[in-house]
Amino acid sequence: MTDSNDAEVQNALDPNPEHLDENDPNVARDPVCGMLVDKRTAQNTMSAPVNDKGVGTLYFHSPDCKSLFEANPAQYGYPSL
Repeated sequence: MTDSNDAEVQNALDPNPEHLDENDPNVARDPVCGMLVDKRTAQNTMSAPVNDKGVGTLYFHSPDCKSLFEANPAQYGYPSL
């Protein structure tokens, strides 16, 4: 493998390709895959379960992550929806 191929592989595996800062209040962590999501541009969101005070909205990096969460929120540490 060449150095450019190594860089391509690393970029593909990067859990934070947009280089978001997890301390930024406009950034949330996807509860399914752990990727950081920009709240301002997130397309996959849902209200947190009513029993989960203080969270408000959950942000997902993809529709697949949202579907996985909806199918089994307890697997990700949340009460049933």
